[in-house]
Amino acid sequence: MPTLELREVFKKYGTVEAVRGISLECRDREFLVILGPSGAGKTSTLKMIAGLEPLSGGEIRIDGRCADALPPKDRDVAMVFETYALYPHLTVCQNLAFPLRSPAFRLPEEQIEARVRETARILQMESLLHRRPAELSGGQKQRVSLGRALIRCPGLLLMDEPLSHLDAHLRHRMRRELKRMQAARQSTVVYVTHDYLEALALADRLVILDRGRVRQTGTPSEVYHSPADTSVALLLGHPRINLLSARIRNCDTDSDRLVLESEAGILPLPEEFRPLLQGRTEVVLGIRPHHIRLEEEASGHGWQGRVYAHENLGYRNLLEIEAGSCRLDVRCRESNFAVGSDTRLTFAESRLLLFDKNTGKNLKA
Repeated sequence: MPTLELREVFKKYGTVEAVRGISLECRDREFLVILGPSGAGKTSTLKMIAGLEPLSGGEIRIDGRCADALPPKDRDVAMVFETYALYPHLTVCQNLAFPLRSPAFRLPEEQIEARVRETARILQMESLLHRRPAELSGGQKQRVSLGRALIRCPGLLLMDEPLSHLDAHLRHRMRRELKRMQAARQSTVVYVTHDYLEALALADRLVILDRGRVRQTGTPSEVYHSPADTSVALLLGHPRINLLSARIRNCDTDSDRLVLESEAGILPLPEEFRPLLQGRTEVVLGIRPHHIRLEEEASGHGWQGRVYAHENLGYRNLLEIEAGSCRLDVRCRESNFAVGSDTRLTFAESRLLLFDKNTGKNLKA
C-alpha cells in the first residue's frame, strides 16, 4: 500500500486561505485521522490529495513520487464523500460494479461479479444487492458508498466525514466496521472528521487541523493527554476541558510551596511543575471534567463548591459546579449530589495541565 506525504501545502480560494502550509505524513497501512472544526481546511486537504482541487503551493507525494500534476484517475486513490452519491436508478449490485465498468478498468464480467460478491461479504450486505438506494437505511447506503470505493482496491482510501449523517447507534457500529475493514484489507486510510470520539476510536495517529494549520500530530493517547495548546485541548472531550486563568504564588525560592491562585480557589502544585513556571506570573490551568473528584464533606482540602446543574445520563453524571466566581464541568459515574448542595473538589494532580497565558502552548509539551 502507498504512503502519502504533504509538504507545505497551501490552498487559496480568491483571497481566502483555506489551507496554510500544512505538512503531514501517512504511513503504509496506517489509519490517519484529520480532526478539526468546521472551516479548518479538512475537506480542501482531502480534495487536493485526490486531485479534485489544484494546489496553490507546496507538494503532494504518493508512494514517494510527486502527484501534483497527476489526474485523479492516475493517483490510485478512492474517495468516500460525506453525501452517499449513489445512482438512484441502479441496484446496490450495479452501484458497486459501476467503477469497474469505467474505461480505467474494463474488467471482464466474471471478475466484476467476483469483486462485487467479495465486497458485499466484507461489508455484510449480501442480502441488499438487488435493492435500490430508496429501499435502504442510512447505514446501508453508507456501506454501499464505502463499498463502491473499496471495490476498486485503491492504494489510498480517502474518507470525508462519511458517518456524519447517521444516528448515534449506526455511527458506533460503522466505526467498528471501518476498523475491521481496514485491518482485513490492510488499506492505507486518510479519514476526515469533526467528531473527536470518532477520531479517537479510529485513528492510529491523529492530525489536529485548525484554521488551515496543523496544531498537533500524535497517537490518540498523546494528543488527548498532552494537547499541544488550549485549542487542541478544547477540541477533545465532552464536556470540554475546564480552563482557568491562574496567578503563580510562592515559587521564588526552593523552600516555598508552589501554589496557583485562581477564581475558583487556591491549588497547591507538585514540585515537578516548578521548572516550568520559573519567570512566569500567570498561566492557564487545564482540568478535564473526569479528573475532578467530588467529596461529600464540604470542608477540608480542595476547592469548595456548590452544585449548579446535574444531568444523570444513566451510565455517567454530568455536573456543573460553582466554585468561587466560576463554574466547572465535572463528569463522574455516580453522584448523589442535588442541585444546590455543597461539595468539595479535589483533583488528579498527575493529570493537571498548564498552558502559557499568552500563546496557549502546553508548558509540559
